[in-house]
Formats: sequence, structure tokens, C-alpha cells
Amino acid sequence: MGAPDSEQRIEVTLKRLAARVEALGRDELEVESVPGRLDVLFEGGGKLILSRQSATGQIWLAEPRGGWRFDERDGRWICDKRGVELVADLERLLSDQLGEPVSLA
Repeated sequence: MGAPDSEQRIEVTLKRLAARVEALGRDELEVESVPGRLDVLFEGGGKLILSRQSATGQIWLAEPRGGWRFDERDGRWICDKRGVELVADLERLLSDQLGEPVSLA
């Protein structure tokens, strides 16, 4: 079972990501954030969902091509199957949807 401090780190991560996506100031997307979940909705109907998985201490990402699990390693969230970092994966997905490079740094 995920530790309480793990849940706090997940919440901080989700809040930071929500703020970074909102800071893009793009009319083509909408950010919905509630504790434990972040949804990014695109004008054309696409959606990205990030959610806290308390039992495993993971962040899960649902996107049009599949679902991915991210574990925290050395302060970074890494997909166990693909070795991809969460922020880089979000940047790629947002860039694909918006048709131009996106940075969440």
C-alpha cells in the first residue's frame, strides 16, 4: 500500500502539472483538477487523465493510445514499461494535440 507521504508527493505533482498546463494559456484545452486527478480536455474531443493510485503509490496516465503507470524514482516519475519521464510524456502528448512544441518546464 502507498505511504501517506507518497500520496502527498503525488498531489503536489498533479497540482504543479495542472498549473503548468494552465500557464500555456491555450484556448484549445481545458484543465480540470480535483484532489487525486487531473484531466486535460482538448477542443477536438481528446482527453488526457492523470490519476493518483494510492494503493501502489503511482500516477496513472490514460491517453488515446493507452494507459501508463509512473513510479517515483529519485524525485522523477518514470513509466515502468517505457522508461519515459512523466513531464516529457505530457509534453509529447500536448505537442501532438496542439501541433507545435510544448514545454512544461
